Amino acid sequence: MRDMIYDFLTKKSPKLSEVGGKAKALIETTKAGFPVPEGIALTVEFFSPWLDTIKSTHEWTELLLDVTKENCDGIKAKATVLKFTEIQKVEFEKHLCQLHTESIFAVRSSSPEEDLEGTSFAGMYETYLGITIGELESYVAKAFASMFDYRVMAYKEQNGINIENTRIAVIIQKQIASDVSGVGFSLNPNNNCYDEVMINAAFGLGETIVSGTVSPDTYIVNKVNNQVLEKKVNEKKHALYLLKDGGTIEKSIENPLQQALRDNQIIELTKLITKCESHYGMPMDTEWAYENGKLYLLQSRPITTYFPLYEEYQTKPSETRHLYIDMIKLTQGFEYSMSELGNEMFTKMIVNAKQGIMPEGKDGAFYSVNGRMYMDLTNMEKALGEKMINRTIGSYDVPTKETLKNFNFKNGYHINEKPAKLKGITSASIKMALGIIPTLVKTLKDPMAQYDLYFEHAERGFKEIDRIMDTNIDFNKKADAIMKMFYEMMIHAMPMAACLIAETKIKKMFKDQNLDTEILALSIDLSGNPTSQMGYSLVHLASFDEVQKTEFSKVFAKGIQERTFSKEFLKAYDEHMQKFGCRCVGEIDTAAVRPYENIEDFFRQLKLINIHDNAMQTSKQKKEKAYQKLLETARYMKKEKKFIKYAKAYNILGIREHPKYMYVYANDKLRQVALKLAKQFVKEGRLDVIDDIFMLTSNEITEGQHNPHFDLKSIVTEKKKVRGITKHVKSWPTIIDSRGKIFRYIRQSESGDLVGDAVSPGIIKGRAKVLLTPFEKPLHKGEILVAKATEPTWTPIFINAAAVVMEVGGPLQHGAIIAREYGIPCVTGIDGATTTIKDGDLLEVDGSSGIVKIIKD
Repeated sequence: MRDMIYDFLTKKSPKLSEVGGKAKALIETTKAGFPVPEGIALTVEFFSPWLDTIKSTHEWTELLLDVTKENCDGIKAKATVLKFTEIQKVEFEKHLCQLHTESIFAVRSSSPEEDLEGTSFAGMYETYLGITIGELESYVAKAFASMFDYRVMAYKEQNGINIENTRIAVIIQKQIASDVSGVGFSLNPNNNCYDEVMINAAFGLGETIVSGTVSPDTYIVNKVNNQVLEKKVNEKKHALYLLKDGGTIEKSIENPLQQALRDNQIIELTKLITKCESHYGMPMDTEWAYENGKLYLLQSRPITTYFPLYEEYQTKPSETRHLYIDMIKLTQGFEYSMSELGNEMFTKMIVNAKQGIMPEGKDGAFYSVNGRMYMDLTNMEKALGEKMINRTIGSYDVPTKETLKNFNFKNGYHINEKPAKLKGITSASIKMALGIIPTLVKTLKDPMAQYDLYFEHAERGFKEIDRIMDTNIDFNKKADAIMKMFYEMMIHAMPMAACLIAETKIKKMFKDQNLDTEILALSIDLSGNPTSQMGYSLVHLASFDEVQKTEFSKVFAKGIQERTFSKEFLKAYDEHMQKFGCRCVGEIDTAAVRPYENIEDFFRQLKLINIHDNAMQTSKQKKEKAYQKLLETARYMKKEKKFIKYAKAYNILGIREHPKYMYVYANDKLRQVALKLAKQFVKEGRLDVIDDIFMLTSNEITEGQHNPHFDLKSIVTEKKKVRGITKHVKSWPTIIDSRGKIFRYIRQSESGDLVGDAVSPGIIKGRAKVLLTPFEKPLHKGEILVAKATEPTWTPIFINAAAVVMEVGGPLQHGAIIAREYGIPCVTGIDGATTTIKDGDLLEVDGSSGIVKIIKD
């Protein structure tokens, strides 16, 4: 028979399933020598008779069918009045007598699901303080009943925890008559810094902090050197104290602004919290108390909400910190991590495209591990200096620029020796710059000639990609060959630099002329932009009767597969897929599913497009109107020829999107080769599912081709396990250091308006539609798209949007570019836009000033 009750000093090691997370932690920390008040744990087994009673009732059956507050309250009422059986009473009294029976007790629940990593039931179960020995049975019943509370049951249902297996344990612990108490976190929950302890402290029992009736003091401590970094002493007007005969009493505090903890106590507590973290090997949330100057540990649980930085990116606590920018989030706009293969290919492309100025690795410009890609600003600062860093981030969004603008690398982020891979970066940069100059001159002189020359090289590049994929060389050699092409392609893409110079010249020409909106409008419908071309192609496809008159996606897919649609439509469909079938959500990732692989989803995207009234139909008129106004002004200023020259160069800026399009095309071709190999590996039993191929690197795939004994499954399993530590992450920080510290910048205008980057001109009023993924719900004509960030796959959404608001991305983010292409007002760089703005909010978006107003109806 299982134990019904455990003393905290037991020599056994009870399982979490027996005593719950809270009791297990108290038993473990007691055995490890922590100053834990004595107590006992009534196990899940102890409560079996009570559970049997509850689960035999009609009310329990009703609760399983429908988790409502009414059904939960009915069960709680029955559970609260339960009495110990004879067996329970004998066991209870036997263990209780081992405690100091003159003590006052705290009664707490301890659920087997509570405080597990990935879930948090904090504050949902009941705690009872100041309980006398004669009151224990009734309060044990109340603690037992708290597991049926509606908050608990609803939370379990939302998190996929089986309600039918509901069970609980209960802790009875000596109540500490606290002079001061509170909570402590072994990392700083405000900024995620692993080297900082945060302590909340108030007078008396900790219930005032938990209930929120008192604002506690907050102390931030560097746990590496035990230095107090920050103190915030709040007014603590009252406190709850323990009565000697049981119960509690609230008292006023004579000096409410007195610091709750002395400085030496802050350090003593910091050491205890740090020791607790070391014991468990993970960040911990603790509850503590001081009684007559003695420190006690009351509870400890894992912190489930922190951001776990992968080990490869971390430095040791005493080492110089490295500052990182998340390149995937900032440049591509999506939150999720890429596959191993996708991350490797994107890394290879960047290294080649940047022609030696962006080497990858721990001692390079950026580091790519576990599907994430971080630019190492500490390495870059040493190699290029702070001024160049600020220039490098000049095209990013305002929150990023503002966060880094006044950042002092000398404050713990400066390394003394230039990293090995960056020692040649200056000469590589000079060489690259010198190579650009002739192309710049030629482009400014004859932009269309250079434009045509680029596309001649691009056409040869597409043919070379197809040729490489048709060869019988190893998978890794195919990957290397197509990614090396981007070194040459970026040399031929240098006309885009001349376009940016032309843009700068135009802005300078019309400085102080109040023509910023018209200058922005010049970027509408630029030549050579494949994403814009895809938009026109989508509208064209959507206008066919095969889309307009087909109701169901399965019918459409069948018509495509069986080729039963009209020749005209099938020709248009085939041409679209040949050119743009590689484009999809997360398209830079080799693992991303393409439209031609999911025809039904593609059909649903087409159906969302308003073919009769969309932004593309008016974009050219907006641009022409702006151009004529600028031309008239230039003529008046006697700068007509210069303006025409620069405007021609600026008009071909659309080619800046083309290298990425070419990469996505190449990546898709590589995907098809990988899938073919994956089918073979699955057939041989070497992979569980086809998509597991994308958790392998190109070298691992190649080794699998040649070595039938190479264990592909174990490699995939281990990589998935490593990535499991971030499975709860919904929003990745843009700027973070190597000790986990997250840097955030949030701005608002004085009037409360949201302020961001003005990236596409115009003022629009409309209702908000908040989308976290492109097709989770329809965006209707006239609605304003609010998103974290976007990529080319969002193009059908942009066609319908009246305006766009985004959290991430500056003027060169894909969403900003497409908004300008279609002449849609767009504001980016508003941190928290998708949570601040709700569906249906009436917004005014000013894409010229960067201000978004939430208008109250």
